[in-house]
Amino acid sequence: MKKILTLATLGLLSLAASPAFAQITVDGKLDAAEVGTGEGKYQLVGEYTGTHSSADKGLKALYVGSSATKLYIMTVASPETTGYDALVLYLNVPDKAGVAAGTKLIGGAAGDSPLKHKPTFDMEVDYGIRATTAPLADNNVYYSYTDYTNGNTAAVPDAYQGNSTKAGVAITANAAAPSPLAGARLAYTSSATLSTNLTNTGVEIELDMAALGLNAGERVDMVVGYTNGDGVYTSDLLPQIAGQTTAIGADPDFTAIDGKQSFAYVIGTGILASRSAASKTLGFQVYPNPARQTKVNYVVAGQKDVALEVFNLMGQRVRTLVAGKQSGSQSVPLSELKAGTYLVKLRVGDQMTSQKVVIL
Repeated sequence: MKKILTLATLGLLSLAASPAFAQITVDGKLDAAEVGTGEGKYQLVGEYTGTHSSADKGLKALYVGSSATKLYIMTVASPETTGYDALVLYLNVPDKAGVAAGTKLIGGAAGDSPLKHKPTFDMEVDYGIRATTAPLADNNVYYSYTDYTNGNTAAVPDAYQGNSTKAGVAITANAAAPSPLAGARLAYTSSATLSTNLTNTGVEIELDMAALGLNAGERVDMVVGYTNGDGVYTSDLLPQIAGQTTAIGADPDFTAIDGKQSFAYVIGTGILASRSAASKTLGFQVYPNPARQTKVNYVVAGQKDVALEVFNLMGQRVRTLVAGKQSGSQSVPLSELKAGTYLVKLRVGDQMTSQKVVIL
């Protein structure tokens, strides 16, 4: 008889499991043997514990893992309603010139895809992937992706990748090389509601690292949300927005939400601190804001490489304030900036955080 494990139990197993178990099976279901440390194991990246604006529907948790050649992303969720609701995933990978953090996406060209929405993220965006579930008894899930590495000035192609059933049978994406989804596999296993989703089912994606240009030791940033068929966000986002109980809405600016964060995963190593966690660790403050005489304050523990940069809302770098090693408490004025709205990005070692600032 198959044991039913809670997410909390799986989280503990991720610390204790041996990497000698079998590797990940792409079937839209998170099994205990797939959770652990090391190659071919999922790690818990984040859980959704807040109120769901769509009652008993939405996100439960996000797991990420990797092998020598594959990146695995498992979104535990119960998205099915009477409409065409969707899970949408955005990725930032190294060495790709996507849309800069703090820049509004132009949206995908397919009118029947939620990727037509135009959110603003606090991370660079290279690719978007969606899984749209057909209404309840309809046994179809539809997949497509957008590629923002070719520009953000006109609606980007939203390439349909095929459909799976809701029974956990994986499909191979239609895309061929050099597409980032070449060789990708996708699967979905259905659950009626979050409260009855006891076997941790949802959307599972296997991405080919060569197609993405990924190597061991490199970092991938990501955010996943639950939307309606038009791409309007419900309350459910991972990383979770503290205190969010109602729908986030259409085309949100996530950089303007206090405590908003983006997840980071290092191939072969695991999870990095989130943006909000990094902000707290680094004592990162942009204050007063909005103001004319604004300063960026932060603390560097030990001697570390520091990069402090300012970007405009077009994603263009307008000022490099710090580039080199620092230690201790730092305070950097922004008084030389012209009046306007900017995104301040701080990287200390392998930690990164950012905040929108308005200069008067």
